[in-house]
Amino acid sequence: MAITAQKLFIGKSTKQRHPYKKYKNMKTKVIFNDIIPFRGFLAMCLWPFIFVRNSAASHYNTVANNHEQIHARQQKEMLIIGVALAVIAWVAGFGLWAFLFMPIFFLWYGFEWLCRLVQYRDSNKAYHNISFEREAYANEKDLAYLGSRKPYAWTKYLRIK
Repeated sequence: MAITAQKLFIGKSTKQRHPYKKYKNMKTKVIFNDIIPFRGFLAMCLWPFIFVRNSAASHYNTVANNHEQIHARQQKEMLIIGVALAVIAWVAGFGLWAFLFMPIFFLWYGFEWLCRLVQYRDSNKAYHNISFEREAYANEKDLAYLGSRKPYAWTKYLRIK
């Protein structure tokens, strides 16, 4: 049975129980759909949303949710840096180009993936060695991790492995 965002998040009936209802009231909203993420991936965080493919919904559990919540925290941290860089660039006279700094998480993620691809010559190995992914995979099973996580903890995973 395909689970859609409409069935999961819209509607006022409290009588209808849904196995994924536990993800409904989180600060990062989980949306089940058929488009995002790319085929072959279970979920993708684009803060403040986590997108889960309908075809993989039965595999989305608390560990996968914790993995994506770690990415949500990383993205919020990088947004602070992106906004600061955008303001500095705006003041320096870059105009609207300054706002290109806003999605710095994704710029960094892409750049690091390219560097790891050159390093390992294997796209899967490159993906698993991105510092953001290394932090998320290392701590996804520790459901209390986000409560004790220090800001910018992903930086300790930057070292070459």
